[in-house]
Amino acid sequence: MKIFLAPMVGRTDKYFRKLVRIISPNIIMFTEMITLDSLIRGNLRDYTVNKQEHPLVAQIAGNDSDKFIECAEILTKSGFDEINLNIGCPSAKVVKGGFGACQIIDPFKVAEFVEAIKSCTDLPVSIKTRLGIGYDQDLDDIKKFIRLTSEAGCEIFYIHARNAILNGLSTRKNRSVPPLRYDDVMILKETFPHLKVYINGGIVNLEDLNELLAVYGGVMLGRKIYDDPMFLNDIEKKIFFSNNYLSTQKVISRYIDQLEPEDNQNKLFALRHLSNLYKGTCYAKKWRKYLHSVINSDQPLQNIKNFDYRDKNEERKINCS
Repeated sequence: MKIFLAPMVGRTDKYFRKLVRIISPNIIMFTEMITLDSLIRGNLRDYTVNKQEHPLVAQIAGNDSDKFIECAEILTKSGFDEINLNIGCPSAKVVKGGFGACQIIDPFKVAEFVEAIKSCTDLPVSIKTRLGIGYDQDLDDIKKFIRLTSEAGCEIFYIHARNAILNGLSTRKNRSVPPLRYDDVMILKETFPHLKVYINGGIVNLEDLNELLAVYGGVMLGRKIYDDPMFLNDIEKKIFFSNNYLSTQKVISRYIDQLEPEDNQNKLFALRHLSNLYKGTCYAKKWRKYLHSVINSDQPLQNIKNFDYRDKNEERKINCS
């Protein structure tokens, strides 16, 4: 069984990945979407994998075969475990750049990108995409897309079980307005039994997660984990049967201890992903207020450990009375 942390722009940066790995040794993490140009021009130190991060998948996006080759070489040397192509992002800015969800209808071109990457690395190449574009729920286009890109060497597909609406719908609304169609993902899995087809979209509880894992062997979660990181504790205990069950206080302590001295100059980015750690408890509001006070003051990062924590049983409930 595999559980994946979905790539989320502005979310799955090195800080959030550090937090996730402390809570969950078993989840497979994705980077944020990295455009080819930003990877080529960027500081390679930002794309070096720390040993604690494994397994870690790099998600890239673009529309130039030569740049895909260059980026694949960079990512291979940097120590990533898999290279994933973003063919599902519905952002207007991304689509304007000629990549993301709009590439679903250009499978021949995407197949060229897969071949280009495979020509220079032994890393697995995967694709994250949606069921289609617009309001048409016909599966012919996505079937053709999977067939051609798999023939080019892609054997892993992460399917967000919705269409992408590219005109008149924001990126945020694209995560909820297009209806979930799990049955159609199942059709794809049955159509391509020789491929690894994993499902993503709308999974928010352990019951659904377990049911989908039994069918697909792999499930991707995104916003649920970001909005409630300690949900990973439940996953570790009840899905992976791990003894890595940490209190929120312990998670915070380990996280702060792993930060670098220079992160004191970048407190907003270093701490912002911690805001939901007490979600579902009576300490949620108090914690967020305390966190913001540290971020917006001259207090050192270590002061985060001084949060007045008293729920020794770590009960995940709204009312602590």
